[in-house]
Amino acid sequence: MFPKENVYHNLQYMKKELTISLYNTSSCLPSYKSYTSLKECLFNKAETGKEIYQFIVERTMTNNIVADYEGSIPLVSPILEQFKKRHTKFHYFSVLKHLTQKQESSEVKSECEYQVNKKQLKLFFDLIFSKIIPLGLFGKLRNLKKIKLAMFHLLDTPCFKSFNLMPFIKKLDISSITWLQDIKTTRTQWYIIAKLVKWLFVGFLLKILYTYFHMTLASKNNERLYIMRSTWNSIQRKFIKKGKRSNTLQPDINCKGWKPPIGRYVLIPKNSDVRPIFKPEYVKPRYYTIDHKNPETNHLNLIFKFLKQLHTTIYGNTNFGNEWESIVQHKRNEGTTHLYFVSCDVTNAFGSIIQEELYNIIQTLCKDLPENLILKYYAVKSKKFVEEIVCYKQYFSDPNLLLPLAPGTLYSNTNMRWQQVKKKWLLEKISEVIFQQRVKINEEVHVITKGVVQGAITSSVLSDIYYNFILHKAMSTYLTTGKIIKYVDDILYVTESESVARQFLQLTKEGIPQYNCYFKPSKTRTNVVTCDGNITVDNITYIGYEINCTTLEVEYKHSHTNFSHTIKVSKKDDLPPLVYLRKRLSNIACLKLSKFILNRTINSENTIMRIIKRACLLQAEYTCILIKELFDNEPRNIQGILLVMQNIDKRIARHIIKTSLIGEIETIDKLSFNKWNRKILHILWMSYKTVFMKDKILQPKFIRYFSQRKRIQINKSHKL
Repeated sequence: MFPKENVYHNLQYMKKELTISLYNTSSCLPSYKSYTSLKECLFNKAETGKEIYQFIVERTMTNNIVADYEGSIPLVSPILEQFKKRHTKFHYFSVLKHLTQKQESSEVKSECEYQVNKKQLKLFFDLIFSKIIPLGLFGKLRNLKKIKLAMFHLLDTPCFKSFNLMPFIKKLDISSITWLQDIKTTRTQWYIIAKLVKWLFVGFLLKILYTYFHMTLASKNNERLYIMRSTWNSIQRKFIKKGKRSNTLQPDINCKGWKPPIGRYVLIPKNSDVRPIFKPEYVKPRYYTIDHKNPETNHLNLIFKFLKQLHTTIYGNTNFGNEWESIVQHKRNEGTTHLYFVSCDVTNAFGSIIQEELYNIIQTLCKDLPENLILKYYAVKSKKFVEEIVCYKQYFSDPNLLLPLAPGTLYSNTNMRWQQVKKKWLLEKISEVIFQQRVKINEEVHVITKGVVQGAITSSVLSDIYYNFILHKAMSTYLTTGKIIKYVDDILYVTESESVARQFLQLTKEGIPQYNCYFKPSKTRTNVVTCDGNITVDNITYIGYEINCTTLEVEYKHSHTNFSHTIKVSKKDDLPPLVYLRKRLSNIACLKLSKFILNRTINSENTIMRIIKRACLLQAEYTCILIKELFDNEPRNIQGILLVMQNIDKRIARHIIKTSLIGEIETIDKLSFNKWNRKILHILWMSYKTVFMKDKILQPKFIRYFSQRKRIQINKSHKL
């Protein structure tokens, strides 16, 4: 094997060209294609091994021209012809179908029932490497295994990350590749093998992926899902067929006047089914405008503003932190020993809405509003920003309508132009938004006659109005005996009465038929003991929080997802790596150390310290991944990196002290501040040490600095 220095010297100029990206296939409905062979593969165009080889050398990575390679043609041509022959005889679809059928009988848990899991996917490509790619192409089995390992790493790469082949090519022993030995210079040999590997991935392996798989993003993280294309095509056809049979999708009836914009469905994999997300197409502004003098204001935005203000006026804005703090205070003030919880999730919240009921609800809520409403501009400034940032927003100005602004937001009237909008006109447009939702499938426009599409600008507020109305009407008895907290389609009921909690639990099983509102049994959680064998829990998860039913303490529920899949690093050419590292680490919000979580009224000091330690460990893992990504696994300016880390650590410590301590007592003495500051900085440093010392790349780079820090701490303790 050649020295690494020579390898790096020969390949360093190819690094950018050896970077490949695996893109997701389209999820727009319909996006099915029927592939039975790799029609675009080079093997279907070139006849002889010589033609294949010449194409690889001359057409792959054209910026790197290779000369004097003809001497290797006699030896490599038969190998490539053997490669082509094996490829032609291999039944890809049959092999893949057999592997997925074996998967169905196995007990491997997957996010989707119909996805191909990584084990079966890698077995499929393992067969391709062993049955199709000739061993002579890479000289020996060890080289072929390294290329196969690169393919497995590519399959595990998150959706937003590119993949570089150079680290794997550098490990190849090209002295064992017989057909390369007739090429005189080592540099040319490395160039040819790099071109061959690049073509093998881009021109062969990726074409297999795009031919036989639908690739899409997982719903909970940035991991990629692989679904057999034939299976995905079948799922799409079933979705369309089901929509037409149930009359959810009906042919568009031409009508005069304005209609909501046409869009397309994007299907998101979900357990054994799919979730349709509406993506509106671009519509010219003239279809939106109320009058031509004000073209920037469109119908949908006006409707959204009106519905948002209507919802805020009738039902207010729910803040889980404030609601939960009031529950904790009530328990302490009343001396309540036990509270009962029921957490549930509405089944198909958007698709289950009865359109006629929704429109009737909105008409009922609007009956006390005047016939003419005034649309005015307000100057709005948030208290969160110290700078004098003022923006101008349009809202309906009426004593019966509240502005949908967050608490603490400053606003005032302006003398800018205003306009009058009739309530009758608004209700007509809302009717069109509800009853004239249109989607394009196979170039045919269909009207959606059931539910509200998820993804449109008005979808969320229409859903909130519908289900809040249900809560205050069909569930009104439970509001007097407890508290209902709702966020989108997640509902949490808290009460002191065990019998009432049982009644609410029974309601979640029966649903509310008159509003087509039902709840998912698999998502229902409670600490109520029932006779029907219902499973009780001590902790309930609600909108990302884990709630202790006994102590009422609340923590963020952290997923077990691979942390590298959740971090997207987009390097900026105009920013040095250290500057970009500082910019990314400055986002303290990702640690989720909110005032609510660090509230001493809700959580004990031990719980808060556990939350802080977990957040510090999260910061260390985040920093570790960013350093490796930004410095290409070769961090050199260690002193600069450490300086950035220290500055960010000080900001994190100040944020925790300000949020947890000063937020409660408003002032804090210098001695207490320094004590807590040292404590948090020590936790952060120990978290870095724990994470970095386990990482094979960063451990040798940072071990000296961690050892120095330890010696300094020992010396300080001796002096004390």
